[in-house]
Amino acid sequence: MTTNNELLLRPISDLMKQRFFIPSYQRGYRWTQRQVTDLLNDIAEFQKNSESSSRKAFYCLQPVVVKQCGEEWELVDGQQRLTTICIILLYLKDIAAILGHSGYSLRYETRPESATFLSNIDSEHADDNIDFYHMNQAREAIDAWFISRPPVYKLSFLQTLLNDDEAGKNVKVIWYQLSEQANVTEVFSRLNRGKIPLTNAELVKALLLNAGNFSQVTELSVRFNQLRIAQEWDETERRLQQEDFWYFISNHTRESNRIELILGLVADSLKSGISRQDPHYIFLSFAHYLEEMHQDPERIEKVWLLIKQRFMLLDEWYRGRVTYHLVGYLISNSESVIPQLISESESCEKKSVFIGRLKQRILRIALPGLAGSLSRERTDRSTQIDATISALTYPERSLRPLLLLFNIAILLTNKTSSTRFPFRHYKLDAWDIEHITSVSSQMPENISGQKAWTEVMREHFRPHNITEKGLDPARSAQHLLFKRAEELLLEEPFDSEKFEAYFSDVLNEYSRTPQQDRDDNIGNLTLLDQSTNRSYRNAIFPVKRNRIIEADKTSTFVPPGTRNVFLKYYSSNVHDMTFWNTQDQDSYRHAITDVLTVFFDGATYATR
Repeated sequence: MTTNNELLLRPISDLMKQRFFIPSYQRGYRWTQRQVTDLLNDIAEFQKNSESSSRKAFYCLQPVVVKQCGEEWELVDGQQRLTTICIILLYLKDIAAILGHSGYSLRYETRPESATFLSNIDSEHADDNIDFYHMNQAREAIDAWFISRPPVYKLSFLQTLLNDDEAGKNVKVIWYQLSEQANVTEVFSRLNRGKIPLTNAELVKALLLNAGNFSQVTELSVRFNQLRIAQEWDETERRLQQEDFWYFISNHTRESNRIELILGLVADSLKSGISRQDPHYIFLSFAHYLEEMHQDPERIEKVWLLIKQRFMLLDEWYRGRVTYHLVGYLISNSESVIPQLISESESCEKKSVFIGRLKQRILRIALPGLAGSLSRERTDRSTQIDATISALTYPERSLRPLLLLFNIAILLTNKTSSTRFPFRHYKLDAWDIEHITSVSSQMPENISGQKAWTEVMREHFRPHNITEKGLDPARSAQHLLFKRAEELLLEEPFDSEKFEAYFSDVLNEYSRTPQQDRDDNIGNLTLLDQSTNRSYRNAIFPVKRNRIIEADKTSTFVPPGTRNVFLKYYSSNVHDMTFWNTQDQDSYRHAITDVLTVFFDGATYATR
């Protein structure tokens, strides 16, 4: 009996003559014909692909979780897979006997008749109970699958299924043996809650803590190193649970086992030859590596050091203000860039060289037309950037990464500020490219949207503490728009034709920029989270401005560039907060140009 959970890869041939029992807390066999056929197809595909592979290639089944009980194994998880393999072996038992294999046995703790039926599946009794039915369905699926292939194929298939490790090119299971102290019903409940299997993280952790992988001769020294690695593992997981750190290195929501991101990076570097499509690619890569290093007494320490080094590099990037923003921007664009950044970091002797290469990568994303041609001279560089962004129009795909970079660069180019761009908010909220001044193409098309827009305008134009008689000429137009909004909302049914005229009149009244000049150029676009955007979508500039101010007051994250736009921070004329005009647009575009011109200092420039 083992006092610790143990984990290893075992070929199916190792299971022959073993005795398993299905405990009472489990339901019976329930695999469908489709699932059985999928398993057969997967093994057949592996067999075909392995013809040109090394002898060490193998096909891996999902984990089998067991606990030793005397001469038998209590099957905690993996019943469906082992039962299906058992039915295949019984179907091919004559050929298996020639190869010297007699299979393994399965019994059901509370359903002994199911074991009897399994050993001799009889279609006439298939409807006697639900276990019999599914076992018979599996047997028929196996029969139909082999009938469609040449008779000699049965031998080659069985050899693949039952080859030992010496012969290679075989089928294995992830064998997870519970300790004698383990509570099997608790383990079963955890594994099957929501049908969640053992994760790669849990499997790798068990592999690293397996007492058999340590070289120390005393049980005390083994236990000490197990506890040390377990503690360091937990500390790493706790760090990854910090949301700001997690959303710096990841674009995906994940509540637990976040360490798998680090493990995946290490697995990629091990180059095990395991298919990345395999659901247990990470675990199998580590298991394969440890098998390759079986003669190295320090193999566990070396593997754990690789994991720690990957984590510490990401943590170092996070703590550095410049690397935080540059790496965070690149990961926001694509999480798959992390291995390339690691490789690049390791190849750079100086941090400044690495920073320059990061900016090179950013340039290819935000301003792809300037990659390889950006001038070293600041004046020329400014001219290049301004010409490039002036040519951009909504909804070009490059606008979003460009505006994200602008917001990050505002913070990064301010040497006196310690403020960090919150990638957590950027990734958890859905972000939009928003028009600063609404355009005619944004007119709501459905009745509910038109009503909502009219209600927003009614509240904005509502006269407060001013009687109609006392309105001055500057406010009379606003009062008229208020009255029209009220009248529209009182009509039943809602009149879409009147709304269209009202929408057009409001936009014309609140814009001093010709329609063709204010629509889709960079000077009329900003980055905003979707929830705030929806709250004022299609509204006029002063309404949007008020909403932005309210969001900022309530600590809702507003990107610095967006906040600056609606406060007219970049505009030379700040006396009129009612309009966003051509001059405002030009000033905003120049601000983007200036910030990016400074930001790309230190990038790799064209030779001139």
